[in-house]
Amino acid sequence: MSVARSVRLALVVIALCIALIWVSRTKIDSARVSLFIAAVIGAVTTIYVLVTYEILLQNQRMARAAVDSATHMERSVRFSHTSNLLYETINTKDPNVQSKPIPLIPINNDDYKRALAEFNAGGQEKEFVFAVIKNRGQGAATNLDFKVVYHITDSSNPNRETSVEKQGSVQVLEPGKAVALCIFISKVPTADDQVALVSAKITTSDFYRDALNEGAQQVNVDISKHHVEADSGCVVRLT
Repeated sequence: MSVARSVRLALVVIALCIALIWVSRTKIDSARVSLFIAAVIGAVTTIYVLVTYEILLQNQRMARAAVDSATHMERSVRFSHTSNLLYETINTKDPNVQSKPIPLIPINNDDYKRALAEFNAGGQEKEFVFAVIKNRGQGAATNLDFKVVYHITDSSNPNRETSVEKQGSVQVLEPGKAVALCIFISKVPTADDQVALVSAKITTSDFYRDALNEGAQQVNVDISKHHVEADSGCVVRLT
């Protein structure tokens, strides 16, 4: 029995004892008998109220424990289905990104087809810049959509400074896999060339959120923390 419950019960018992002693010392007459009966009824009622109050407190504690348990279980299940997406920009001399240590699923659009054609054409060694989203989480990402804007400096192009906006999407991105979107093809790479991320917005969900009909999550990539990676020998700068 808890200390608070013991204190409450002791106070009630003391109060009842005082009341009964006071009644017992009154004169023996009809008024005393009526007073004694009233005291007994009051005592029984008080005890009933106290017991009911204790049951109510116990039920509240049990309900709170059940809610906490359900919340913990829900969080555990949600975590097991949650994706953890890492955005980065890579520069490579081989656009066949499936051969990377972490296999990349290319967005097979016109830009990627052009990159493969340029690579297979041979000639001067070219460089290819991709926006990559890796799933490092426990669960798959669903309905993944991303829109990115890059500022490109290309010394071999008459329009030296340009901004490009690209968009990609995949239905499901499983844990441990990544998706790659072709951003830029440098046909004549020089150290003066640069590809700088301006903005990146990711919209995604997961199977758990989909089952609950919850809305998709939107994430704006922090440019200052965005990762860059380049193959050995690549000269186009990434920022």
